[in-house]
Amino acid sequence: MKSPRRASFYTLGCRLNQAETALIAETFRQQGYEIAEHGSPVDVAVINTCSVTEHADQRCRQEIRKVRRQSPEAVVCAVGCYAQADTDAVAGILGVDFVVGTDRKYALAEIISERCVGPIPESTCDDCAVGGRTRGLKPLARTSGASRDVLSPLHQQQPEVHVSQRPDTGDFDYPMAGYYPHSTRANIKIQDGCDFCCAFCLLPRVRGAARSRRIADVVAEGHELARRGHKELVITGVNIGTYRHEGKTVADLARALSEIPGVERIRVSSIEPSTVGDDLLDWMASSPKACRHLHLPLQSGDDSVLVRMKRVYTTTEYARFIERAKTIMPDIGLGTDIIVGFPGETDREYERTLRFVEDLPLSYLHVFSYSERPKTAAAYYDAKNDPGRIKDRSGQMHEVAARKKRAFFEEHIGRRVEVLFETVDEDGWRKGFTGSYLRVGIEPRAAGENQLAIVEVREKTNDFCVANT
Repeated sequence: MKSPRRASFYTLGCRLNQAETALIAETFRQQGYEIAEHGSPVDVAVINTCSVTEHADQRCRQEIRKVRRQSPEAVVCAVGCYAQADTDAVAGILGVDFVVGTDRKYALAEIISERCVGPIPESTCDDCAVGGRTRGLKPLARTSGASRDVLSPLHQQQPEVHVSQRPDTGDFDYPMAGYYPHSTRANIKIQDGCDFCCAFCLLPRVRGAARSRRIADVVAEGHELARRGHKELVITGVNIGTYRHEGKTVADLARALSEIPGVERIRVSSIEPSTVGDDLLDWMASSPKACRHLHLPLQSGDDSVLVRMKRVYTTTEYARFIERAKTIMPDIGLGTDIIVGFPGETDREYERTLRFVEDLPLSYLHVFSYSERPKTAAAYYDAKNDPGRIKDRSGQMHEVAARKKRAFFEEHIGRRVEVLFETVDEDGWRKGFTGSYLRVGIEPRAAGENQLAIVEVREKTNDFCVANT
C-alpha cells in the first residue's frame, strides 16, 4: 500500500500567522497528506513567512534554505506576508518552488495538485533524477520568462508565483477548522487587514483593508476545535478590535465562543488600545471563561513620537485605559510592545518612554529595535537613529522588561491559580498558562496534558513559576 504524501509547516511571526498555518495544514490534510514534523523528510514543505521587521525577513530566508537542505527533494513553498511584500526577493531565494501571497495561500494544496501530479516511476525522467533518486511528486513545468542561474535540486527553473497585488476585500469565511495536533490552545482567526496605517507598519499594504470573518463561520470553527479537544480558543487577527459583522463586535464574538460546550477559556490576543470598548472589558470582568489578559501595543511613551508614528492615542489616554482595566480586574495580566530608536526619537523622548513604561502596571513587554520597512511613511523620515544608540536603548528597555516580569512572578508566589497544562518541556517540567498569562511549571506526574488544574505557586525561575498541587 502506497504511503501518503507528507507535508510539513513552519510559522514565522504572530498568532495570526499561526492560525493561518493551521488552516493551510488542514487543507492539505483534507487532500490526504500526512502532516509531518518540520525538519523531517517530506514531499512538501511550507514556510509561512513574516515581514514585520528586517530580522523577520532574514529568518524567512534562512529557514527556506534550511528546509531545502533538510528535504532536498521536497516541493518548497514560501507563503504569506514576506512573499506578498517582496515577491522578487522571495522568488530569488535558492530552492523555492512556489511563492504564494496572502490571498492565495489557502489554495496552495490545490495549486500543487494541479502542477505536481505524481508519483514518477523510477528512471522515466533523466532530468528529474539526482543521485538515483526521484522527487515524490512530478516535477514542476518550467515557467515562462527569463531563466536564472539558480539550481534547485532537480531543475533549473524559476519558482511559480501566485501573488495578487490587491488583497481581497469584504467579509470572508473558511470551510475548515485549523489543525493543531500538538497544542492545547487553538488560535482562531476572526479578522484581517488594517485601516490604521501606522508610520512603521507595512501590513495595510500587505494585507489590505480591514475586513471581518462571518460570525457564524467563526462559531462553527469554534465548535469543531472544541470537538477536537481544544479547551482554550485565542481570538486573533491583524486589528481585532475593529471586528464588525452583522452589527456584532469582538465582545459579542467572544461571548458566543464562550458558550460552546467544551470550551473553558477565551483569550483575546494583541489588540489596539483605542479599539477596546467597555463591552469587552465588562465581559472579561464578568465571564468565568474570559482570560484576564490583554496585550496592548504602546510603541512609545512620548506623545511627540506617537504623533510621528501616526498612532491614534496619547500617553494620558493609554494610562487611563490601563488604570480602568486594573480597577475592574485587579488580577489582569497586561503586556505591551515598545519600539526603540524610531526615526527622530531624541534622548529626552526615549527617557520619557522609559519612565512611562516603568510606571505602568505591566506584566511583560516586547521590545523591538526600529526596523525600516519599505514604502512605509517612516522610511521617508529624516533623522535616523544611530544603530549603536538603538542597541543601548534596547538593552535598557530589556532590563525594564526583565524587572516587570520578575515582579509579576513574585506577586503570585503563595497564590493558588488555575492553569491549563500542556506538554512536558525538554527541561522536564509540565508547563501551562494561567488566564492572566503567567507561565507555570509542575512535576509531570502532578497534572496531565490539556488538563485544567488549581495549583499553588511556590517559587519563580527566570522563565516560569514553579507550583505544587
